Amino acid sequence: MQRQWLYTGIILLLFLVLVFGIPLFPEFMAIDVAGPMNLGMLIFLLLHVLTPVLAFRYLKQIQGE
Repeated sequence: MQRQWLYTGIILLLFLVLVFGIPLFPEFMAIDVAGPMNLGMLIFLLLHVLTPVLAFRYLKQIQGE
């Protein structure tokens, strides 16, 4: 049960950083990370890749119990 809340917290934190970080800290979110990708784009990508991966891991864990 704690793993579920950990995964939920990670996704919620990424979402909040994206939603509040762009208007409050635009210069920080615009830092170049790799090529044309900046920090805001990286967080957006992590949010959309990490969510299904963590959901899949949680479902596999529940199925194994």
